[in-house]
Amino acid sequence: MNQAKKQQQTLLAGFTAPGRCGSIAAAVSGGADSVAMLLLLQQHCRMKNLRLCVFHVDHGLRESSVADRRWVEELAKKLGLDFYWRRAGDLDRASGGRPGSEAWARRFRYQCFASMLEESGAELVATGHTADDQAETVLMRMLRGCGAAGAGGIRSRRVLKVGEKTVRLWRPLLNVARQQLLGYLEAVKQDWREDETNRSEVFFRNLIRRRVLPVVKSAAPGAVQHISAFAEELQQLHAFLQLLAAAFLRKNKKSDKLSVAQRPPAALRQEVIRLWLIEAGFGEAANRALIRRIDDLWNRKGGGRRVMCRQKVFSRCGDYLILADCNSKT
Repeated sequence: MNQAKKQQQTLLAGFTAPGRCGSIAAAVSGGADSVAMLLLLQQHCRMKNLRLCVFHVDHGLRESSVADRRWVEELAKKLGLDFYWRRAGDLDRASGGRPGSEAWARRFRYQCFASMLEESGAELVATGHTADDQAETVLMRMLRGCGAAGAGGIRSRRVLKVGEKTVRLWRPLLNVARQQLLGYLEAVKQDWREDETNRSEVFFRNLIRRRVLPVVKSAAPGAVQHISAFAEELQQLHAFLQLLAAAFLRKNKKSDKLSVAQRPPAALRQEVIRLWLIEAGFGEAANRALIRRIDDLWNRKGGGRRVMCRQKVFSRCGDYLILADCNSKT
């Protein structure tokens, strides 16, 4: 068995579980990670008798993006795979946040995935996130002050609601180091495209990738895998905590009132609050600082104190926390 075949088998054995599906779409940007994923997925789908196609999203922010799309299209054609693509227009860039930001790009990608899933008939989208991406994400979120939910990083599987549509995401390479993929591409003599914006340290992720993570790897060999394993364990612990918190919320919340007569452990209280905030539409505002301020209300009997956020106010009334509009007389 040659070296390339051995590497392929090792990488395929490291795939995360996709869940049930009959057809997969590989999201390919043209970068090394997604190109390696595509080659590995082709073999995976042959072995599992699954249909495979290729998705590409052009955010329309770089002059070289058209060439990237054509390159990916040629690769898909060479592999005998159907190719689907979307490109951001002026209206897309003018809506949904700051164009070029990570949040805007992610939102736009998910919208494109939903559209292409409908067109292609594929059941889930595979993305090329690696253990390095996981380590970067965990470090970024911790440095920004996330809680346990955020420190769990990227999930290997996720189901998203995009408008009225559902998008299933799968990250098969989440336990695989980027260096392994580069070695595989070299072994099979497959090139890839370079995104010049990855060199810009204006983006926080790039700063972590180019400055912080190399130091971490140098100081602690195997750090990427250790961070990835930590994130996975944290996800499992948080999933259990989430079940307990959801049950507490169902039992103790009525409309915009939460009974706080009980005082469960701090971790459970704060997860109950986090779920309540998400349910109430607070989204990214449901951060550690806000959760702890509301938890402080839970711990203190009596009224008088309030927590305000996004034109809403949380107050304590007897054994209840109450959520109301700021102009309410509650």
